Amino acid sequence: MIAVLRSELYRTATVRASVLALIGLGIVAACAGYLSDEFWALMAGIGTFGIAVMVTCQHYQHRTAMLLFLGEPHRLRILAAQSMVAMALGVVLVAVSGIAVVASGESDRYLATLLVSPLLAVFGVANATIVRRPLWLIAGWLGWLLFVEGILYQLEGDMIFSAFLAAASGSTRGLLWVSIWTAASLPIAAWSIRRDLSGD
Repeated sequence: MIAVLRSELYRTATVRASVLALIGLGIVAACAGYLSDEFWALMAGIGTFGIAVMVTCQHYQHRTAMLLFLGEPHRLRILAAQSMVAMALGVVLVAVSGIAVVASGESDRYLATLLVSPLLAVFGVANATIVRRPLWLIAGWLGWLLFVEGILYQLEGDMIFSAFLAAASGSTRGLLWVSIWTAASLPIAAWSIRRDLSGD
């Protein structure tokens, strides 16, 4: 497990696309923090989800998943290691991009967002393990966020990103629903990671 975790951290730190994506998403979220703390929380959540999807799907895109699975035949350990790496990246993204939010006196929102971001990172890893196509996944969830959660429900309710925003403002109900969404995605991901790679 430690070897897989070390390998995933090393790969993430040395793949230029991962580093640039983390920096880019961090800058976007940090700039959003100057506009409003709620907008920052949304951008930090999207960034956390996006970086988790990207670093997980890279194995399937670059055809390194087979080598990873040969090196570690217990695929649930790989899922756990990828989740831990995504959580670490999400926490770094939120912690660094939220400096403007803390400076404006919104430390409660900053801490609440920092607390819930690891759950959204694990949700991203689970989704990437199931779908294995980052463009489809990110475009699909952004469309869902914009049209369903944004336009139809005005970011209210218990759907994943709405619940994330509620949790980021300190709502225990929001935190509960993000936990439910994440927990519901993990068994599907645990089954999906065992799928054959030939179709990817």
